[in-house]
This record gives sequence, structure tokens and C-alpha cells, in this order.
Amino acid sequence: MNTSGLALPSLQKEMSQRKIDAYSVVRPKSIHTDPDWARQKEFRAPLAQAMMSTAYVSELMTRFLGAGFVRGGTLSMIFIKPVYAGDRLTVRGVVKDKRREDGATRVSVDVWCENQHGEKTAIGTATGLEPSEHPE
Repeated sequence: MNTSGLALPSLQKEMSQRKIDAYSVVRPKSIHTDPDWARQKEFRAPLAQAMMSTAYVSELMTRFLGAGFVRGGTLSMIFIKPVYAGDRLTVRGVVKDKRREDGATRVSVDVWCENQHGEKTAIGTATGLEPSEHPE
């Protein structure tokens, strides 16, 4: 079955300050956890850690491929726009291609995150092995 172009079910994530604090470890003079310091550094609000976007893309891929992503997956991301406390991220993926690899099928997916304005904040490529070939 040709699944190139298949859109994965998207994920939505609210980027609350509490989540950013939990991810970043609260400390003074941090652009992630100190709103006054973030404004002094000319950001409109504290910034989410970039790795939070990566974690959400990993969740998208794990929901899609299960153990095939956990055991044999790859992920490459570029962060192109800040994500702020209070933003809502939508995590998306579209299957790019499939290829045979060592007796399994590797699925390549274009992945990205976009904010509530539809602006991409991170882009990348993720791969993993089809789950039917790697039962849990």
C-alpha cells in the first residue's frame, strides 16, 4: 500500500508556563522561567525549551509507529521560530516515503510544529520501522 502523503493525526499542546518550568528547572535570570528576564532580553514572554517540541514530535511518531520508532527511529529537527509560554503548538507529520532496510520497512515522515497563528516553529524529518515487522 502506498502511504506517501498520508497525514498523521496531529497533536495539540498548550505551552503553559508550568510545563516550561517543569521542563527547565525554575531559576532566576532564565529566559525560560523568569518573565522579567525574558522581557529584558526582548522576548515577549518566557521561551519554551526547544527540546519540548522535539519531545512532542517523538510522541507523534511513537503514536504512529510504536516500538518501531522507539527501537529504530531517527529524528532531526531545526528550530526556526520561538515558542512562548501561552502558545498552542500543533504537531504534524506527513509520510514522505518508505524503503526496505535489512528486512524491514523504514518509513520517513516530514514533521513540523506550528503555533496558533499557523507559523512553523520547528521542522524536520523522522523515520522509524513499520510496526507490523516489529511486534512488541
